[in-house]
Amino acid sequence: MSANLLAFPVLAPLFAGLICLLVPRPSRLRRAVIGALLACLVGFGVLLVGRVLEEGMLVLRIGGWAVPYGIVLVGDTLATILVTLSAFTALACVLYGFAEQGREEEHPLRLPLILFLLTGVNLSFLTGDLFNLFVAFEVMLLASYALLTLEARAENSRQAWPYLVLNLLGSALFVAACGYAYSLFGTMNFAEMSLRANALEGDFRLTLLGAMFLLVFGAKAGLFPLYYWLPRAYPMLPAATGAFFGGMLTKVGVYVLLRIYGTVLPPGLELLHQIIAWVGAATMFIGVLGAVSRYRVSEILTYHIASQIGYMGLALGLFTKASFAATIVFLAHNILVKSSLFLVGGVITRANGTDELARTGGLWRAGPWLGVAFFLLAASLAGMPPMSGFWGKLYIVQAGFESSRWVLGTMAAFAGVLTLMSMLKILLACFWREEPATPVRWDGGARRMTLVCLVAAALSLGVGFAAGPVTRLASHAADEVLDRAGYAANVLGANATLHPDKLP
Repeated sequence: MSANLLAFPVLAPLFAGLICLLVPRPSRLRRAVIGALLACLVGFGVLLVGRVLEEGMLVLRIGGWAVPYGIVLVGDTLATILVTLSAFTALACVLYGFAEQGREEEHPLRLPLILFLLTGVNLSFLTGDLFNLFVAFEVMLLASYALLTLEARAENSRQAWPYLVLNLLGSALFVAACGYAYSLFGTMNFAEMSLRANALEGDFRLTLLGAMFLLVFGAKAGLFPLYYWLPRAYPMLPAATGAFFGGMLTKVGVYVLLRIYGTVLPPGLELLHQIIAWVGAATMFIGVLGAVSRYRVSEILTYHIASQIGYMGLALGLFTKASFAATIVFLAHNILVKSSLFLVGGVITRANGTDELARTGGLWRAGPWLGVAFFLLAASLAGMPPMSGFWGKLYIVQAGFESSRWVLGTMAAFAGVLTLMSMLKILLACFWREEPATPVRWDGGARRMTLVCLVAAALSLGVGFAAGPVTRLASHAADEVLDRAGYAANVLGANATLHPDKLP
């Protein structure tokens, strides 16, 4: 019975989005209902995490169809944690948008598109099938294309072309990878693929498939050299939408890489693991250098998306239980912190009328609580104790040293120093500098937006103080991701042992 709960995080935002299309006029009731639904999704996600920890992996075979003939949803610790974080991020961004815009200014399509985006994100986390993962990505990407068109100013719309083109090419390659996987395994169910991949371990075709997956999901995550679209597309979005994009969309790509390389493909792909680690290190450094060189808050924060994705790629490529646990800790931390920093950037833009550092200032006096929120979040992003980012980076550096990858571990530590430098630029220019020529606009909307930022910053601080339980939870999640036999046994049940005639 508990497995039936897995459908709710997918169906609830989907049907809510459809209802919003039927009742398009923004109203106080519409806002209240959507806010309440997202708050329920957060609580429901926490409930799912508790059920998984108590009962083990949840598997829902929709319609009662046997695997692989029907759609299967699989909820393990990692998937349910990310479903909870996606709901929280959506709730924070929607409430922030309510504070930022009056009902008369809200576009009637904004809320339904965010709900459809959340549907695709949650389905990506919960699906146990490669083709349905493709469907989830297309739902997510179509909603993101529509939001880019809806939210971007006309003069900036050309900046979305790299995002659109690269994702369309990635989707075409994704379809090719699905076809190639089916030709190798005769199935696209993750559990069956995992079992049948054992018979191909050491085969070059398996390495080629892994490389195709790396190209597809590396592009969607923003790994070097496929991160080009990130600093061009995201800065043109309003803060509330950009926060959800920056906090969640690239992290879906990281999650799929964890799932594919940890659960589906066998562990003997050392060459691909090394490539992922070094590509992650390159992304980490190029992203942070881009952030140091920029002088707009939105651009600095966008380059840091790529840089932080690089940390996750580096840890994933180390391919140990400790590095997978470090990736999961860092992934959860970054979802909270990165989306919250985008929200703080939106308040800076509202208060100063711009996010260009040369024209900002006076915010510490006008909104000291915004300064507190920014300081806590910036310290976490840079990896200062006791914030959540400190533990994530510490575990990644430790995993590098324990694997005798001294250069990679040192690079991860040094990139944190450069991150701190770029965050200090924002702190000095926006908060400690005297008020600029244009008076600071600090109204009720800015205060309500700051309240949302403070809640998110407090949650990040709480994760840092609860490092012990969080680390144990991440370690448990890493064990599940790397337990290929256990995953197959839970999903396939009595069919988990393949007969020779079913092998490719």
